[in-house]
Amino acid sequence: MNLSGILVVVPPERLAECAADLATLPGVEVHHTDPATGRLIVVQEAPEAAAERAGPAAIKARPHVRLAEMVNPYFATEGEEP
Repeated sequence: MNLSGILVVVPPERLAECAADLATLPGVEVHHTDPATGRLIVVQEAPEAAAERAGPAAIKARPHVRLAEMVNPYFATEGEEP
């Protein structure tokens, strides 16, 4: 299992709309939003490294997303607790 913390930046006036949109992506959960700056922290769970690397690109392709960068990747082997 691959878990990634991803910093996402959107226009502040689009924050709620973008947070709802990002939450529809498979394996993506929005964990924190900052309405003043338009920043979101999302966690992505992916089954393998290739899907983990593809996550930020898929997020960057969403409407109004200005930035999506992986800031904290984590890989757990089978049976290991995250």
